[in-house]
Amino acid sequence: MNFEMTGKLSIPKETEKFHPDTEKTYESGWVRKQLMFNVTCGDNRHMMTATSGAFADGHGDVHTFSKNGVDENGNKVKGELLKIPFKERLTSSKLAEVAEFKKFIFDLEKPGRRYKLEKAAEKVKEGTNLTDEELKEIGIENEADVNAELEKSNKRRHEFISEWDFIDFIKKVIDSGKYSDEKFFIRGNGEYRYSDKNQRVYESYVPNRIYLAADDAEESSTATINVLFNSESLDDMSVEEKGKYYVNGYMMEYDNNRKGNIAVPVTITIPVPSDDADEKAKKRAESIKHKFIVDDDTFKEYGAVVNMLNGAQKTEITEDMLTDEQKDDLECGLITMDDIRAELGGSVYGERIREYQFLKPAKGFTKGRQDTVYTEDDMVIKPLEEELPEGTEDLFEDDDDEL
Repeated sequence: MNFEMTGKLSIPKETEKFHPDTEKTYESGWVRKQLMFNVTCGDNRHMMTATSGAFADGHGDVHTFSKNGVDENGNKVKGELLKIPFKERLTSSKLAEVAEFKKFIFDLEKPGRRYKLEKAAEKVKEGTNLTDEELKEIGIENEADVNAELEKSNKRRHEFISEWDFIDFIKKVIDSGKYSDEKFFIRGNGEYRYSDKNQRVYESYVPNRIYLAADDAEESSTATINVLFNSESLDDMSVEEKGKYYVNGYMMEYDNNRKGNIAVPVTITIPVPSDDADEKAKKRAESIKHKFIVDDDTFKEYGAVVNMLNGAQKTEITEDMLTDEQKDDLECGLITMDDIRAELGGSVYGERIREYQFLKPAKGFTKGRQDTVYTEDDMVIKPLEEELPEGTEDLFEDDDDEL
């Protein structure tokens, strides 16, 4: 599962039982660092988790992946596993060796401004004068300042090959207070770990890209999920009570403890429009529902982009929410629905929910769902076959109590 969010960053308050910023040192000298911070996207708030480890004395390596290259004969060469000494991880020469997809990025430049500065610098180099409109777009008054501004812009892009430094920079930006009112665009992945002790899967949202967003960017949070489902997955019995269909399926996700994929339970909701909704909305809901109907004993796979809901959601005020007096006054013409909406601020908040709500098909699934060879047995998470050797430190020993 991967996600994209646009919202504001903050670090939650520390309590006796909750510690968002921690460092724990083990007898071996290994230090485990973790930062948990919130991304508030409109009515939804999601907690990000960034975790890293290193030896206190700085020995050891960062394991990453190199860029693609070209050999002496001009043939393309694929990147390969790369080890960089931890003490050299921040040097520009080592950073240049690492493939882009393996870097952690925090960019504090305004969206699109660096590209415009690059184009402006090219024009100046060619001897072409910049117009007043072009200067205004890049926020400078004199074209002689273009190269200096471009250099400053490049310095606002911060790249890291170790999550250790990414964590420190995230904390630095949030703690500075300079960006508390700014929106950011965040990309990342879901990470999953099954606890044999508690017999449940723990999910973390792990960011790897954070960019300053435009002032007028719409706050949102979406995820792309490949869901596996069978004939028992679709629940259409809760429509009257909840107003939605439920698809109870699984995602195949990597569990680092098991060094392999596990079947992670996941539920996707499909909102059902009210009886007075237009026919297009009703047809849409039925079309989505039909994608998850299975008539045989096989598992199907479907990729979906979902809205990530986590919080009390705004809901439109309808007549069934009104008091008896409001209904009588409305019927007599003493008040209108607009009067009621204005008094209540235009909308009300429902109960707090946390769910993945179907938005649209994911890329690669516009032709529909796909057949799989998965069976019920594949959806069972088997216990770890081997216990940790005696004397080995369990770096996750405290996690279950913190979540």
